[in-house]
Amino acid sequence: MTTPIEVVFVDLAGALARSDTSAKAFAELSDDGSESTHRAIARHLREVTAAYALSAANMANRSDWTLGREGLSRKKGYNSPEDYVQALGGGGGGTKADTRRLIEAGTMATEAEAARDRQEQADVLALEHPEAPPVEVHRPWFAPLGDA
Repeated sequence: MTTPIEVVFVDLAGALARSDTSAKAFAELSDDGSESTHRAIARHLREVTAAYALSAANMANRSDWTLGREGLSRKKGYNSPEDYVQALGGGGGGTKADTRRLIEAGTMATEAEAARDRQEQADVLALEHPEAPPVEVHRPWFAPLGDA
């Protein structure tokens, strides 16, 4: 059974809040411990930043202007997805431009993921029906950036 993504981040935030992240705790580490801890924190930061961008893109998608008053940001009283994401806890740096970049990065990653999923489905169909002509799936030009 998979754990809902919300529970993962609530638990992770709680574990970090309960841990001893004082300067003294870091100072007590060995040289090797300091190095491996720093690497682990950097990896964690990359993973969380990627999830942060995907979440921001999700919030923007739920707030699409075509949804009008039914869009999430409008329902919550905000004029734009950027304003709403900022109000929820920032947008990567605090400015509207930073929030916009975060949403754009998450959107690129989301679209690249969707293209990968479509290609996987096309590959499965090609194996099931080898007589059918090959299906070419559009992959956005920025897919390598989204993958990264």
